[in-house]
Amino acid sequence: MALLMVHLLAAQRWAHRHTEYLNNPDFYLGVISPDAIHVRDHDDKSHKDEIHLYNWRQVRPEYVQAYWQAHSAPFDIGYGIHVLTDGQWVAAYRERFPQPFLPDGKVDTHVYYHDTFLSDFALYDDDGKENGLFALVAQGRAPSDHPLLREYELVEWQHMMLNAYREGCRETGVPEYIDKAFCLEFLDRCQSTLDEVYAQTFKSEKQTELL
Repeated sequence: MALLMVHLLAAQRWAHRHTEYLNNPDFYLGVISPDAIHVRDHDDKSHKDEIHLYNWRQVRPEYVQAYWQAHSAPFDIGYGIHVLTDGQWVAAYRERFPQPFLPDGKVDTHVYYHDTFLSDFALYDDDGKENGLFALVAQGRAPSDHPLLREYELVEWQHMMLNAYREGCRETGVPEYIDKAFCLEFLDRCQSTLDEVYAQTFKSEKQTELL
């Protein structure tokens, strides 16, 4: 999965083209919220694909479209942007970097998290501290009636992530494969799919408004 700053920056870039979300705190809380399943399950990832609308390792737009058709508040739009980003992230780094994968096809988590934490905190140091994203996340309000996650899980994850980035990176050294340059390239690469799924979901609604 992509880490917090990749998700927030990908969402922010997308929101520059959908400005009703650009400075919306609930949108950015939604952007980080699918990973709140870790509050419930900790390191058990058996429910993670379900909570990620079956987009955790691959893009399956039909599930995001169905979710958005039923839930379209700013929080929910952010939630869908997160899972679509994750679905693209796995394919992108697997294509570029076969090295972190073990013979059984699973990722070497030691290598992967060493790289991604270092790269994500580099993005935080460059962008996250100054551009107001974390202030927006902090202001976001978790819904009380989310269909997949409980309100207390969303709130606890919000606080956990804000505190974790303020405390600083737990890894040392330099990334071996997944570096900041790769992350920045990915931020541009993922945008077209985000646009396409959003446009397809709400196309009929916009056409009706024009009639």
